[in-house]
Amino acid sequence: MKNSTDRHSFILKPSTIPGAGVGVFILHDAATGTHMEVFLEDFQEELRDKKDVPEELRAYCLDQENGQLLCPKFFNRLDIGNYLNHSKNPNLRYEKGKGFTASRDIRAGEELLADYRELGEPEEAWDAYYN
Repeated sequence: MKNSTDRHSFILKPSTIPGAGVGVFILHDAATGTHMEVFLEDFQEELRDKKDVPEELRAYCLDQENGQLLCPKFFNRLDIGNYLNHSKNPNLRYEKGKGFTASRDIRAGEELLADYRELGEPEEAWDAYYN
């Protein structure tokens, strides 16, 4: 069981969640508390008005209290973390400023799942996306 991840730890494959498209899968076992290096250090985000983001790209953005979206600065250069799918029973947890860590031991081949409600979106947005 590893306690770290790197650029050789993940792969994109069809998600195990019906209708979710692509998912992120881990290639080796990871122990509880392992930091998941799913975003590179130079990953950049920016606030945008919803009208300025094509509808097809909005799924990669987070709603903000002010009605704007927090989006990747470069949609043509998404990090693998942008492909994490939502689950009410995630195997990852998110902590602002620290990123994603394993909330339990994760086995090689498992899809990595996050609870998007931990990402700081306003609660009134949850029903539309995370039922």
